[in-house]
Amino acid sequence: PRSSITIMNSIVAALAALALVVPARAQDGGVARVKEEPDYVKRLPFKPKLFEPVDAEDAEQHIKAAQEHGDAAPNYFQVGEEMLMLPEVFSNLDDAAVKQDFPHEGNAAEEEASRSSRWWGRLYIDGWPQTVQYMRAHFGEPPPAGLRPMILADPPDACAAVLNNAEEIKKYDAIVVAKRGTCTFGTKGKNVLASGGAALVIVNNEPGNMHAPGPDAHDLKLSVSMVAEDEGNLLISSMEKGMALMAAMVPIHCAAQSETVKTMELCRGSTEADRAIANSIIEGGWVKGLPGDAKHEYLQATFGTKIPTAKKYEIVHASPPNACNEGSELLDNAEQVAGKAVVIERGGCQFLEKAMKAWSSNASMVIIVNSETSINRYGCEPRWKGLKVDIPALMVTDKGGEALKLMKGKIVEFPASPKVRKDTWLKIDSYRDTTGWAKKKSEQKMQLKQLRAEHAEWPDRIAAINMGYGLKTDGPVPPHGEEL
Repeated sequence: PRSSITIMNSIVAALAALALVVPARAQDGGVARVKEEPDYVKRLPFKPKLFEPVDAEDAEQHIKAAQEHGDAAPNYFQVGEEMLMLPEVFSNLDDAAVKQDFPHEGNAAEEEASRSSRWWGRLYIDGWPQTVQYMRAHFGEPPPAGLRPMILADPPDACAAVLNNAEEIKKYDAIVVAKRGTCTFGTKGKNVLASGGAALVIVNNEPGNMHAPGPDAHDLKLSVSMVAEDEGNLLISSMEKGMALMAAMVPIHCAAQSETVKTMELCRGSTEADRAIANSIIEGGWVKGLPGDAKHEYLQATFGTKIPTAKKYEIVHASPPNACNEGSELLDNAEQVAGKAVVIERGGCQFLEKAMKAWSSNASMVIIVNSETSINRYGCEPRWKGLKVDIPALMVTDKGGEALKLMKGKIVEFPASPKVRKDTWLKIDSYRDTTGWAKKKSEQKMQLKQLRAEHAEWPDRIAAINMGYGLKTDGPVPPHGEEL
C-alpha cells in the first residue's frame, strides 16, 4: 500500500541522515543500500549502537577514532555514569520566525503563530517575586497557555516510566518540574507525557541555561523547557516545603523596532492573553492583625519567595534595628529571630545585606520598614545574588512600621491583594512629592477629594496624599469631606 511506501521512505530518509544507509540512486535500481561500516568502527572494542549505553572511555575512543578518520564525531550524551549514542539533533525551533515583527493588535492567528515560534519565555508564577526565564527545548511542542499548578516530579528526576504522582499531575493538568540528570531529556519528556503532564520544566544542574536536545523524542507531543540552576532550585526547595505554585508559561516576542504595533516595549508576551496574565501577577497585599485592624500595605521585594498567605507569623525586631552590624553574618539577636518575621529599619547598608542576615539567622520572613510613607519592590543587582534568600522579603511604609513596633511577640498574617501594586505606588509617590498635582488650586482640591475616595481603604496612601497636598499648597489639609 502507498502508506507503507511512505513510511519506508521516511525511515530510509531518517537513517540516511544518521549516515547508516546510503540513499537510493538510479544505478542501484532505486534501492537504498546499507552503508558499509568503516574499518575504524570494526576495530573498536565494542559495537556502537544508537540508544545503547556505553562507558565514557569507550565513547571517547569512538569519538577520537572518527575524528582521526576525518568523519564527524558521533553524537554522545552523558546519562548518569554512562554515555548514549543518539541521532543527530534536529531542532523544532525556527530561526526565521524569531525575527518576525510583533503580531498586529487583535490578530489572533498572528498572535498564535508568534506564541508557537518563540525560543524562550518567562514563567509568571502567582505571588513569586520575580519571573523565571525558560528556554524551549529543540524538541517537543510550544508551551501550554494559561495559569496552571506547578508540581514537582516524583521521582524528582522524572526518570520513572510513569511518575509516582501521575494521578495528581493528570488531575490538575500541571506543569511538571524535574531535575536534570540520570536519564535523557527525551526520556523525561516521554515519562511526563505518560503521566498526564501539560509541560515539563527541567532545572539545570550546572550554571547557565540551554535549549535541551532530544533526538530520542523529536516529535514528542509535550512542551519541554529548561530553567537555570539557582532559580530552579529555589522553586524546588519551596515546593518541597509544601508551597503551592500557580504558573503561566509566557512566550516572549522581541523586536528591535515595530511597524505593526505602537509600543515602547522591545520584548513582550506574544498574545493579549499572555500579557494580561503578566500584568495580573500578585505583587503585594496588607498586614492583617494590627491594632485597630489598620490595613497597612506591603510590596514584595524582587528576590526571595512567595508569601504563604494562610501562614501566621510572630513578629520580632532586629538587633541592631537596621541589621547593619559589621563583622557578623548574623543578627545580634539571631536566637530570638529564628522562625519569626523580623522587622528591620531601612538605611545603613544594602537591602540584600539586611535580608541575608535575616536569612542566616533563620528568620521566616524579612520586613523592611521604609523611612517615608512609600513602598517599593526593592531588589539587588546582579539578580543572581538574591537567589540564596529562600524566605519572603517585603517592605512596609513608615506608618506600617510604627504599627509593627506594637506587635513584638504577637501574630500577624499577610493576605495578598491584586490592588496593591508597584505602579499604583509610583502614582501615589507623584502626589507625595507634589509632581502629580494640577497647577490650579481649584483642581487640586477636586483631585484631593477624588484621590481620598479612590484610596479610602488604604491608610498609607491617604497619609501620603495628604502629606503631598500640604506641601503643594503650603497650607492646612482640609478634613475629609470638606475639600471643596
